Amino acid sequence: MRNTTICLLAALAAALLALPADAAGGGGFAALAEDYETVRSALLHDTVEGVGPAARELAAEARSLAGDFSAARAGVPAAAAQEAKALLPKVASGARAVAAAKDLAAARAAFGELSAALIRLQELVPGSDLVVAYCPMAKASWLQPDDELGNPYMGQRMARCGSVTSR
Repeated sequence: MRNTTICLLAALAAALLALPADAAGGGGFAALAEDYETVRSALLHDTVEGVGPAARELAAEARSLAGDFSAARAGVPAAAAQEAKALLPKVASGARAVAAAKDLAAARAAFGELSAALIRLQELVPGSDLVVAYCPMAKASWLQPDDELGNPYMGQRMARCGSVTSR
């Protein structure tokens, strides 16, 4: 358990360092990415410990951003505001599905929906340093803080399965 906690904290720190300087202060996309990374790292390490609370927090942040939306608060340019606002309910829905998962397999399955919405939102955030990776076995993508693959769909048995598709 201690090793899992240390891995989760290290992954969280890496995710925060990967965010643009103006996003690292919290809120907006940075807050979503922080909770997402907690979920991804737990799934990578074959556990659901901490997944429920992080996914619920991610859903709450997405709902809050959608409810009191501004492009600046979300961290997107004004030209992308409408699309970003439309994505937030999808992010919240995906996060709720992850939080409701009863086991590791269900959490991983729900993680795909969350990832798809958050990847598109991340594409609208200028300066985001998060990396998009793809697992051909799961036929699903995910975000991560760097190029070293950490596959949340396959976990430790195939942690390096996949490829980076965009930086």
